Amino acid sequence: MGIFTSQHSSVEKMARAKTYKIWKAAAQEHDVHTGLDDWKSAEASQYYDYRSIRKRLDELRDLMKRNDLRGLLFKLNEGIHGNQGGIGNPALYTKSRFGTKRLINEYIAELTEALDILAEADNKLISEDEKQDFFSRASRCYGRSALMLSGGAALGHFHMGVVKAMVEEDLLPEIISGSSAGSLIAAVLCTHCDEDLDEVMSIENIRGEIAKEKSWRPKGFIHLHPNSIDERHLRNDVVGRLIPDMTFQEAYELTGRKLNITVTGAKRQQASRLLNAVTSPNVLIRSAVMASCAVAGIYPPVTLKARDVDGQEVSYLPESRWIDGSFSDDLPAKRLSRLYGVNHYIVSMVNPAVIPFQSNPDERSHVLTELVRIPISLSRQGLSRVLKISHRYMPWRDSSIGTLQHLLYGVLSQDYVGDINIMPSKRFFNPLTLLNQKEPAEIMRFIEDGEHQTWEKLEMIRNCTAISRKLDHIIHTKGWTINH
Repeated sequence: MGIFTSQHSSVEKMARAKTYKIWKAAAQEHDVHTGLDDWKSAEASQYYDYRSIRKRLDELRDLMKRNDLRGLLFKLNEGIHGNQGGIGNPALYTKSRFGTKRLINEYIAELTEALDILAEADNKLISEDEKQDFFSRASRCYGRSALMLSGGAALGHFHMGVVKAMVEEDLLPEIISGSSAGSLIAAVLCTHCDEDLDEVMSIENIRGEIAKEKSWRPKGFIHLHPNSIDERHLRNDVVGRLIPDMTFQEAYELTGRKLNITVTGAKRQQASRLLNAVTSPNVLIRSAVMASCAVAGIYPPVTLKARDVDGQEVSYLPESRWIDGSFSDDLPAKRLSRLYGVNHYIVSMVNPAVIPFQSNPDERSHVLTELVRIPISLSRQGLSRVLKISHRYMPWRDSSIGTLQHLLYGVLSQDYVGDINIMPSKRFFNPLTLLNQKEPAEIMRFIEDGEHQTWEKLEMIRNCTAISRKLDHIIHTKGWTINH
């Protein structure tokens, strides 16, 4: 009875926690009371190759103990790979409430220490050229992580809690994408330097920003609710206040973070775009956010703006107009992979068209739950196929109905999961209120839910990104130029 009471108490503490420190202590307490600490101490598991990880860990420790740097370099040249031996398997992070197998933590810690030792090795033992060659190859082979923030209208406040938790633990990736509501949060992150970001993400500042919000009525032809947010309010009172007037290139030079915003062509013939400092360095971020947030039928399509060689604001691709990025590429994984060598994706998913039907692959579920999801998945695939055939052969292909079909097909045909997936605890929302201006208390509930859902994934994020963060840190510190 005492163990059950302690377990229940720790669960209650986690649910009520206002900070990650408090939540972490309660989660660790829970693992002690439930015996899951013993599970973490035991190396064996069907979910990863614990024998090879143990062997490799012992070899690294032996080489460092003997100060055999040439041997250490040879051992690491065998390969530094993400998810080596399955150590990134999400199932390893669903058993206990905090962390995973101690063997995995020890292996990652030893590997990062080995990288530091090689980087600082005497050049007489390992030349500077050898070091740069090794770290260049290791960085390209290992890849890097990106944070992708989905569209979600008013649910985008959930993203605020997600990124707040990551910023506070210094786990925010340098590569960030956003579409629709996610583009606004991504732009805030990538237009403020580290010194300012802590203040921007502080709960005091967030509450202050919420207090500044006002209710507006939409100017479009659909009036969903008297408290709906209109395009003018979004442009002037939200985007104009939160995002500095700068281009993608200027933001990258200021913060070192790589901002990516997806936009969808207003016409069916227009290909979607991923805007960033590589593909569109002179485009103004505010206009990109407005375009990515332009919900079809609610906000008018947007013409992008750029800064020309004289510093003047001009139209960018003036013949083209753009709408909500989530219609075409909510999570632009393939494009991020090509541009930056990304092979690990952290997804904050609040797209209201997806989350009611999308299971979280990071969470362990029962057989019955999986069976229920089969008809849902088949229905989605079937509808997607019907839309594709209908759009191709029906006479209304070039009409507004055809455009709507094209956009709906784009939503249904996308892949909405990453390697680490963070979703709201509540999956169903009234679609008629998603563009409404929310009350401060409701906004804070979204933000707090984002924090709590992220706290449960922080140790997984920490472990799965530790090596790439270490490689990037060493390369930046040494001033080496690495082309990805």
